[in-house]
Amino acid sequence: MKDAASSREAKAPLDLNTPRPTVRHRWFRPILALPTPVIFVTAAALAMALLWRGGGLQGVIESVRGIHPIKVGGLLLVYAASLLLLGLRWHTLVRMAGGSPGWASSAEVFLTSVIVNYAAPIGLAVPTRAALTVRDLDMNPGQSGAVVGWEAALDLLVLALISVAWLVLGGLVLLQSMAIDSRFLAIGATAAVLGAIALGVLARSAAIRSRIAPFARRMISSPVEHPLLALLALILTAGFWLIQVGVMAVILEAFGADVAPMLLLGIMGLPMLIGMLSPVPGGAGVREALMAAAARLEGVPAGPVVLAAVAYRLALFVVTPFVWSVIRLASKSPRRR
Repeated sequence: MKDAASSREAKAPLDLNTPRPTVRHRWFRPILALPTPVIFVTAAALAMALLWRGGGLQGVIESVRGIHPIKVGGLLLVYAASLLLLGLRWHTLVRMAGGSPGWASSAEVFLTSVIVNYAAPIGLAVPTRAALTVRDLDMNPGQSGAVVGWEAALDLLVLALISVAWLVLGGLVLLQSMAIDSRFLAIGATAAVLGAIALGVLARSAAIRSRIAPFARRMISSPVEHPLLALLALILTAGFWLIQVGVMAVILEAFGADVAPMLLLGIMGLPMLIGMLSPVPGGAGVREALMAAAARLEGVPAGPVVLAAVAYRLALFVVTPFVWSVIRLASKSPRRR
């Protein structure tokens, strides 16, 4: 009997029907094998390279030279404070999903994932963020997926509200006055059909549903189990985007643009929302082009707006390594909690 069992075990690996769960993650292993600081530095270098290749960076550097250094420093400090808010939001979402790491560890993972998001296409950035959360914060895939899902959902909610406000207050009328090329309408219709087909395939695939179900259940149950943490995450999200609107207003004014509430709503709403959903890393190019289009609709020259959009992105890359370094030192402190 034992010989027969041993024989069956020896033959099992040769059975083509035997599931091999490790194969699914084989492509991702090299990334997970890298320490978090290496991932951060590499992603930051790639993000800066993408920004440089996108053009406009030299113009921003030339323009910034004419701005008072104290004003630039104050703006960067405010930006840094807003990133700390997002780090605390990530920690809040981690706690809401059932994790219990220190806040500094959560914030470090978040800032690393931010840079990855700006350096890699969404198909790589999202799983990297989830995998870093599992690896560094000792969470299971369902919890990690809920954190990543809620983080994106909260930003999408706020940006959707800003977009709706712009449309209701006059943006819709401006859009209706545009002469839209029929080719763009055809592309949009094709994208909608392909999206519907993709959703249908996802809904019918039992394998995909089985992978999505754990974090979907956790995502739905987390705010019900921890309503105060959910409310705190929402407040931190609103606070962050209020600060971002203020930062953009200061940058626009510094580059000579005539700042108005409708202009701020127009460039901080749909351009940010569509850029966030685009497959391009960090929405590079997409966001700036849409901001320029929104400026033209509002009767504002697009040049200063494009410079402001590039400077806004550059500020993120300048501030994030500084905040990440401070948080990493805090996470290594023996007195951290």
